[in-house]
Amino acid sequence: MIEKYPVTIPPDRWLLDIFSPKDLYAPIRLIIRQGNYGSFFSLIAGSKRNFWELMDNAREDKHILIRYNSIVGKNLILLFEEVDLNLKNHFFLILLGIILVLSLFNGAASAKEPSNDSKTNPLQKPSVGGALQLLQKDGQMTLCNAKGEPIQLRGMSTHGLQWFPGILNNNAFAALANDWGSNVIRLALYVGESGYATDSSLNEKIIEGINLAIQNDLYVIVDWHVLTPGDPNAPIYKDAMAFFQEISDLYPNDPHLIYELANEPNGGDPGVTNDAKGWEKVKSYAEPIIKMLRDKGNENLILVGSPNWSQRPDLAADNPIKDSNTIYTVHFYTGTHKSAADSKDRANVMSNVRYALEHGVAVFASEWGTSEASGNNGPFLKEADEWLNYLDANNISWCNWSLSNKNETSAALQPFELGKQDATSLDPGKDQKWSLEELSISGEYVRSKILGIPYNPINRTSRTVFSDVVWNFDDGLQGFGINGDSPIQSVTLTNVNQSLNIAGLETSHDISEGNYWANVRLSADQSSARPDIFGAEALSMDVILTNPDTVAIAAIPQSSTHSWANPLRAVAIKPEDFTLQSDHTYKAKLTITTADSPSFDTISKDSTDSIMTNIILFVGTEKSNEIRIDNITVSGNKVVPEAPIVHDPLGKASIPSEFKDGTRQGWAWDSGSGVKTAMTIKEVNGSKALAFEAAYPEVKPTDGWASAPRMILSGVNTTRQASDCLSFDLYLKPVKGNTGTLSVNLAFAPPSLGYWAQAATNYNIDLTKLSKAEKTKDGYYHYTVTFDLTKIADNKVIASDTLLRDITIVVADVQSNFAGTMAIDNVRFEKEKKASSVKEAEKTKAPSAYIVKRGDSLWKIAKKFNTTYRELARRNNIKNPALIHPAQKLILP
Repeated sequence: MIEKYPVTIPPDRWLLDIFSPKDLYAPIRLIIRQGNYGSFFSLIAGSKRNFWELMDNAREDKHILIRYNSIVGKNLILLFEEVDLNLKNHFFLILLGIILVLSLFNGAASAKEPSNDSKTNPLQKPSVGGALQLLQKDGQMTLCNAKGEPIQLRGMSTHGLQWFPGILNNNAFAALANDWGSNVIRLALYVGESGYATDSSLNEKIIEGINLAIQNDLYVIVDWHVLTPGDPNAPIYKDAMAFFQEISDLYPNDPHLIYELANEPNGGDPGVTNDAKGWEKVKSYAEPIIKMLRDKGNENLILVGSPNWSQRPDLAADNPIKDSNTIYTVHFYTGTHKSAADSKDRANVMSNVRYALEHGVAVFASEWGTSEASGNNGPFLKEADEWLNYLDANNISWCNWSLSNKNETSAALQPFELGKQDATSLDPGKDQKWSLEELSISGEYVRSKILGIPYNPINRTSRTVFSDVVWNFDDGLQGFGINGDSPIQSVTLTNVNQSLNIAGLETSHDISEGNYWANVRLSADQSSARPDIFGAEALSMDVILTNPDTVAIAAIPQSSTHSWANPLRAVAIKPEDFTLQSDHTYKAKLTITTADSPSFDTISKDSTDSIMTNIILFVGTEKSNEIRIDNITVSGNKVVPEAPIVHDPLGKASIPSEFKDGTRQGWAWDSGSGVKTAMTIKEVNGSKALAFEAAYPEVKPTDGWASAPRMILSGVNTTRQASDCLSFDLYLKPVKGNTGTLSVNLAFAPPSLGYWAQAATNYNIDLTKLSKAEKTKDGYYHYTVTFDLTKIADNKVIASDTLLRDITIVVADVQSNFAGTMAIDNVRFEKEKKASSVKEAEKTKAPSAYIVKRGDSLWKIAKKFNTTYRELARRNNIKNPALIHPAQKLILP
């Protein structure tokens, strides 16, 4: 239990909290908040050195050990350790001395913390809100700050840090805290799925994230990401107690921290049932961890999930955990989980939240997305509005899934997609801000909701700057003549030096903006030009004179349905605008904008009728009787239509997949694929095969899957039966590809294994040795790819009767430069393993390089190849041995 000794100091100066544990041997922490620590030292004694000299008495007596601990954000944290029980009073005399000095210099404190702008940052940060607590307000349990006032947390959740560790950078956390106005971040540490249970060093990612959150004044949720399997009591989660004990030892009772003990309990084998018994299993798991944290004096807010992927806080309300600062989570995705008006429907997630609140417990939406529950499709923003309005009205805090650039709708940053866009960097750069264009639609929407400002989406239509010469007069008049309604008919038009020469302007001398009607009127009635001016912003032309003069021109572009709208003004160029040319003439550019010509504006914005069929020009000069016009040009910002991707027919899902019927036999791009080019049936090596174009970006994402072609055969609902392998023919025809590696991965979606089971070993193709592969008569390099189905990652077992549901093939990028055609054929289950077209001797000898797989750690790889992790780190210039990522290529000793 922690005792808090408050000190009253004006809030715009210094806030001093003294925490003293009842166990006098434990460290005592002094936190000076909301100040400039440099000023703090100068207040005490003028410098850091003099501050320590001020404490020499305590040091010399060796009764109190004083050590400078850290500066975190705006907070100075000092640790005092008392080693002599008899000097307790001396210790507090020292603390009171510090307080006295501070109070004496109250008026001299030089750094005042800036106030938050409610328009851009409406949420209380930890430096203001302090320790979180649950209190009853208006008959409902709600989250409150240290003062007992309701507080709402709004922010983001990371994706799995084993896959997206790049988000752990100060610029990203600063962007979230400042540009997004967030006051919380959730750190998602998967336990299964190649997470903590496979590599416990991932714990360092959580510590790194906590430090970044504290540095940026954010509350931070430490999420023990229970997902696969669904029972938090399963053996894979055996280290939960030790994990939370370690984190709480590092950050004892730190008010920034929130502990989430079980992300999404569910029915995945072994799982928990979607009923009271299922909740009882979750509760029995959580209670010992909560007791451990409380016994150690940690009063932090604790989050606990519920059955059915944390959609049943109502079950927790009927049988709550006996702890005053435990809150229950709800997870929802707006494309799947609809709103509800009451608390009666146990199959509706919002209804379950209403029930929980009505029955005396508090709820925290620690994960929600704008997509369907799969993470894809949508975004469903109308439904998101309904949910967020309800959460805000009931002071329910929330974190959106996810602050990543994964290729799924729910991700907040733009993903890589071949031929369309590069992935947004997880590090926003020194300006600590992602542009709105770098955010996905979901990210742009959620940012506005965190800030509490109206959502006004940017225009994401692809556009390009264009400038098209419509009439260059290289060959005659190009359809121009005197308009039949022109008040002046005596003008003559000829082609002089490949330009339109207008002579006889003696009576066409009005250069005012409004009286262009008095001038000669030209039109292009006989022109065959039919330019599409959609997106045009300017109509320009060269004006050529013998001597500089003032020239005024008004214009009416016409289309089939927009025939006439009076110009608002004639646009004039003056003598000083002209430049002497080498042929002794003078030239200037005259530009008419859509603001000058309503007809021009209308046509340029009408996507259904933007073809200019004619143009009328009113031409006037101040003195000149003869001028020339050339290069009439339209320019602007044109919509770039997205070329439709035409696939060959999908056909019926079939395994084996031989493509003999000319269809894709059910194969399609997975929603998370970085490649979505046309899938076609081609003749390859004398057989029909499924072919597509692929290329990898020069700037590589952390996860090699992010830019990879990812093919899926959905809903086959098959089993491997007596087969122990899955094999297929892979063909490559590179335009370029002589460096790096292609790493072929295989996965299934068995419901009994949490909808994910991945082959333990990848099939790697070294592009530097491409010439050694078998080459077909039609120029493809051929590989027979085989996966052993008796060896599945994460110690999962695909039995002969395990329902597989989906088959996914991923060709991941490992620092390669491949670009060209890929094709697959003869996807089949096999009884026995088949040798690859690569020489068996090359496959079995010890490789000189190794491709990191999901779940690998440097220590495990070193053990496998009879070396040390230090040697591997040295050889590969790895500064942090805990920081390796899937598809990374390691040079072996």
